[in-house]
Amino acid sequence: MTNIIKALSKQFFGSKYESARKSLMAAVILFAAVYAAEFRVEIAPFILCLTSTFFTAGIMWQMLAGRRHMEIMQGMFMLPFDNRSFVFSYVLVLGAYTLITKTLLIWALFFAVASWSAGEIMLAVLCGCMACAVTAAGYRMCRKGLAALLVLWAAGILAVIVLVRQWAAVLPVSMASLAAAALYLAFADAYDFYSAAVAKRTVRHKGRAGSVFVYLTRYLMANKSYLINTVGLCGIACFLPLLFGGFQGLDMFPIGLAILCLNTPICTLLSCDPDLEQAIRMLPGQAGRFCRKYCLFIFTVNSIVASIYLCSWQIVNSGLNFAHVGTLLMFALQSAILSVILEWKHPIRDWKTESDLWHHPRKYLVPLMMLLAAAVVSTWTLALWICVAVLLMECCVLFFVTRRG
Repeated sequence: MTNIIKALSKQFFGSKYESARKSLMAAVILFAAVYAAEFRVEIAPFILCLTSTFFTAGIMWQMLAGRRHMEIMQGMFMLPFDNRSFVFSYVLVLGAYTLITKTLLIWALFFAVASWSAGEIMLAVLCGCMACAVTAAGYRMCRKGLAALLVLWAAGILAVIVLVRQWAAVLPVSMASLAAAALYLAFADAYDFYSAAVAKRTVRHKGRAGSVFVYLTRYLMANKSYLINTVGLCGIACFLPLLFGGFQGLDMFPIGLAILCLNTPICTLLSCDPDLEQAIRMLPGQAGRFCRKYCLFIFTVNSIVASIYLCSWQIVNSGLNFAHVGTLLMFALQSAILSVILEWKHPIRDWKTESDLWHHPRKYLVPLMMLLAAAVVSTWTLALWICVAVLLMECCVLFFVTRRG
């Protein structure tokens, strides 16, 4: 078991565990910066437990469903191994990677802005560990057709944390869930966590060239996690007008459009598939053709999400006109262009899992730029027309460059 843990740890954390060191350093810097700013808020203990549980569970699920480390598992399956030891080692390493590289930053932020007792901190850590174990057990349940049981299990944990809100109830439930997950995983097979690559079917094209747009659409539909992220943005688009309705004297409509640009998976298609990127860069004339279609694809997805936001805004706040439609199209196209340029010029390298790719700090660059533009547009009416003129010039320049390249 020790050898399996070492082998998996070096694959996820790096040969010298550099990922763990970087995460610990980032957490310390974040804690020190926020604590030195003397920004303090009152946070209920159940919020800490809720975040520790379900944020960790979401990241752990992404880790389990990731495809990058399946090749590692396939290689390890060629060697003799003890089934139970492999399962517990695999879940232990993935859980440790999730807690250290992702949840630790959230804990650093919580611990810096509010005062917590030692018991509350220990309970939050227990909730995080429990979330990793339960998510691993739930992942196996879903693959065995027992998704309803996982939903009931998660609903029970959520009810205790949100409704009871007492450490005396959360503690035994967390420990019982951790024990139940460990018992369930004791009978699991290592291949329950392995997703074999789907065999590629021969695709016949009747035209002279395949459609890049169709390829990207199929890629989105084939990767459920990408689709779930887009569906989640649609849900946020329905909710934002309710949140912004209380702001008076400031046009919050562009702010919502900027927030909805945060669709990480579809903006990292080249980073997540290095083979595709290499093929596009090597073939003559393909770079410009792909980038144009890729930009159109992101623009289409952004427009669909923004259109839902537009309809929700009309229902909740009303008062929309053609200027709002123009603002929608401008933000959707501008964010698409910036995302494609960033992905083409600075693709994300050396990532271990899909979770690392989707939570890379680069994901915030385009939304931050769009938020700055939204702040200007919200306070200065003429800024919208200036942005439109700049966008038109960008389109002309990029079209000329991609056609020439």
